[in-house]
Amino acid sequence: MNNNKKKNNTAIIIILVVVGLLLILGLIAFIAFIAFLFFVVFKTLGDATITVGSYDKKVSSYYNHVVTSYSEYEYYFDSNNLTEDDFENNNYYIFSIENYQCGDPDYRANSISINKGLAKSIINKYELGLTYNQSCGVCAPSYNYIAIKLDKDVTRIIDFEYDLKARNHPNCGNVEYKPMIYIYPKEDMDVEVTLGNSELITTSYPKYNNSWNVFARKDGYLEYEGRTYYGLYWEGKNHKAKVEEDGFVIKGEDTSRFLEEKLEILGLNEREINEFIVYWLPKMEHNKYNYVRFETREEIDKYMPLEISPKPDSVIRIYMNYKALDKEIEVKEQELEKVERKGYSVIEWGGSII
Repeated sequence: MNNNKKKNNTAIIIILVVVGLLLILGLIAFIAFIAFLFFVVFKTLGDATITVGSYDKKVSSYYNHVVTSYSEYEYYFDSNNLTEDDFENNNYYIFSIENYQCGDPDYRANSISINKGLAKSIINKYELGLTYNQSCGVCAPSYNYIAIKLDKDVTRIIDFEYDLKARNHPNCGNVEYKPMIYIYPKEDMDVEVTLGNSELITTSYPKYNNSWNVFARKDGYLEYEGRTYYGLYWEGKNHKAKVEEDGFVIKGEDTSRFLEEKLEILGLNEREINEFIVYWLPKMEHNKYNYVRFETREEIDKYMPLEISPKPDSVIRIYMNYKALDKEIEVKEQELEKVERKGYSVIEWGGSII
């Protein structure tokens, strides 16, 4: 009886030891696997060596891949930023940037994360943080490429992402951008257009001189000093806009749909909506979010009174203020009243960056 009891105890001890050893070995294997993931697959580096250059827009759709030879680089970019010696010991991942904000092309890398695959020649995912100097004004898009230095054996990046942010945030407010005035008479006639606070005008076309005296045709075109125009253009200073209690917060990617809907409510026709969106879309759709508010008629008239002679049957003035946002904010949704245009009408649209 005692011998059997001893045998059972010994067996239990052996089983417990074996189970314990298996658990220890499993824990060691798990720790080793985590270490493998951390040091091999999810290795994070601190700095990226980048080269910045410019390119012709026609190649923008082509470049987002690893370039392994100087001849390929020279063929597409015709640039001396990189040389044959640079490609002797390194390859370069080259990608294009279309920046619709004003600023200089002084791009800098501030963070880099690389998820490597098992093969040395493949990077599963490459994430890069970029910054640039922002400036004020209305600018055409800038087209630049970024060349990231890689080891010579790296020939493929499966997934690449970059995040572009401004290093500085200048106050770009107080400017009323691109108000356009359209005149639609029921019959051809002379029309005088007068802006009340003309001392605020910084730019105009045709040149504003106390007033515009134009011959307005019923097809919407204007004749002035021997030339034909489709509208009267001006920009002004000291336009103080800010985030108000009401307005709209929209995703940048939803800008065009939002403007189509709201501008139709406010009375613009298809051509005017198209021109409005073509002007403002490049400045707004690449932002994460935008705060948008349309000024009231009282606010617009206070900033820049508008007098038309002969007096139109309807006058529509639309000034949009917007501010780029990194995250959503809460505002009361602005109420917009449906505007009907009738008879001899004058339409004006413009906007300001807060």
